Amino acid sequence: MTDRVHAGATTQTSAPWPRRDGAEAPEPALDTYRALRVGLVAAGLLLLVAVGIEIARVGVIPGSISATFYSPVRNVLVGSLIAVGLALLAIKGRPGWENGLLDLAGMLVPLVGLVPTPVVLATVAGSDELPYRCPDVEVSCVPEQVAPDVGNNVAAYLLVGLAALLFVGLRALRARVRRRPWPAASERAVVVALALWVATGAWFALGRASFLGYAHYASAIAFFALLVAVVWINARHTSPPPRPRRMTQRGYRRCYVAVGVAMGAAVAAGAVVWLVAPEDHAFPLVFWIEVVLLLLYTVFWVLQTVEHWEDGIAPEAVRPEALPGA
Repeated sequence: MTDRVHAGATTQTSAPWPRRDGAEAPEPALDTYRALRVGLVAAGLLLLVAVGIEIARVGVIPGSISATFYSPVRNVLVGSLIAVGLALLAIKGRPGWENGLLDLAGMLVPLVGLVPTPVVLATVAGSDELPYRCPDVEVSCVPEQVAPDVGNNVAAYLLVGLAALLFVGLRALRARVRRRPWPAASERAVVVALALWVATGAWFALGRASFLGYAHYASAIAFFALLVAVVWINARHTSPPPRPRRMTQRGYRRCYVAVGVAMGAAVAAGAVVWLVAPEDHAFPLVFWIEVVLLLLYTVFWVLQTVEHWEDGIAPEAVRPEALPGA
């Protein structure tokens, strides 16, 4: 703490925390970034634990984590995905592509929870006790009892999203007027976000049946694809010397590469399984792919939390080719 004197009165202010790149990050900002990253880890663990409790209760592994929407896990599933979306929007990545990709991922992931996966009710444990009905319990559908919820929630999400995009657009315009424009990649990310909002809104308004049938899958696959790109950016831009927290710069880079490769393979496998595998397959392959993705997501944010514990915002990086022996 440091002291300041104002008109004879002494007040205390928080001393800034030193950063590895020589700059100073205010303690409240550091605490905020730490809480956001820890919260992203906690959200993943919360969902895993809730799913585990439900499996222990019914004694059956669901066809997918997404299918737990039709179980007591629903509130945790939807709530954790919305929390992840807000945290990704709040976290400031490196200027340009990383920050833009995090924002786009933050826009998409709430839709994974708000729009449930179509489900074959006959494969859901305790389906006879559920207030859901499909025309044929052997054919996947989004139950008609859920459709009003989706309509209300997605409409509200799109309206609030439009307000947020207008706010961001005004900030970008104001920066240009003041001759301090945002980086080109950041401005492109705003344009892409607006295009994504328009496409989602048009699909929701004009093709409700197909939206109910496919929006969950499209959002989930796109979210993890964006996250894979973020992981690779971090593999290319690890924290520069002096020695990063807990591991060397090369150690972090290797961890990020491993997570990125595994996550990319899992996303590809999930897409293939969704396209070609029967929905009532005896082995819950999609469930285990989603478990792997959720664990990799958690590992990535643990790495981010530890690596940037003293930085808040990730400092600009030394490229791998600049490292001895890289």
